[in-house]
Amino acid sequence: MIIMPYYSSGDLSHYLSNEFYNIDWHTKSKRLWEIAQGLFYIHVKDIIHRDLHSGNIFLKDIINRDLHSGNILLEDMLAYIGDLGISKSAIEYTENNDERYGIIPYMAPEIFQGRKYTTASDIYSFGMIMWEFMTGRRPFWDRIHDTELIIEICDGLRPPIVTNAPEGYIELMKECWNSDPNKRPKATVLRDKMQEIFNIEGKNMNPTKIIKSSDIGPVATNNPGAIYKSRHLSGMIQSAMSTRSLRGKSITAEVGKRKFEDNQAKNCFDGDKFIKKIRSIETEDNGKIILLYLCINS
Repeated sequence: MIIMPYYSSGDLSHYLSNEFYNIDWHTKSKRLWEIAQGLFYIHVKDIIHRDLHSGNIFLKDIINRDLHSGNILLEDMLAYIGDLGISKSAIEYTENNDERYGIIPYMAPEIFQGRKYTTASDIYSFGMIMWEFMTGRRPFWDRIHDTELIIEICDGLRPPIVTNAPEGYIELMKECWNSDPNKRPKATVLRDKMQEIFNIEGKNMNPTKIIKSSDIGPVATNNPGAIYKSRHLSGMIQSAMSTRSLRGKSITAEVGKRKFEDNQAKNCFDGDKFIKKIRSIETEDNGKIILLYLCINS
């Protein structure tokens, strides 16, 4: 059993859902800086979180009062990374007892593909949290979280980009999403970038506005098949990767067959008489298009 302190403002997911339009980018960048700082402290201890998402980032109200009058001098909030129950040391970590556990949209594609968790896997999850701050929605809120989504994420699918963000924010978020873990930024870079945005937004006479649109803002209802509770996923991932592998082999076979048929058509002849005309007919067999080449003698 893990006993956690009480966080008066709940988790980040509910906070963004309830207060999205009341939080300016100066405040958002501060919260993200705090999360990046927390991630840095975890990683510098060679620990991988492995299940980072907005549901296990908690917010606590901080109130400083004057010792004599009791008047409030400063009222603020701090973000804390919690739920370290499945976190493991990067040094001791092995794949032998590696159960895939988490929430599909926050999991890095290499985890689905059987590679080991690294600190870069946490950075990918941070990128999804950045998207939540930008849109007020959870990633892939409109999709069923199933094998098909896993396959599409491995093939490069990411949440849609909206322009409701400070300069440099979207580029940083996309770096966190990079399919190559080695190309994702470190937690120190995220922390420093968030500090820069925080400083700019605080001094800016024309700060980044939060624009209301159909692509931005909390939604009343997620897709019923969107599951934002951490769960065991090894079986589903194995099924998804098997399906993806079979599709890849099928595509390779179809391409090879098409090249063979094209080559046959180009080289079709009857004895020493070359074909005057090549005609192709498309026919459908169980949903697949098949080209039939007719060799017509001159």
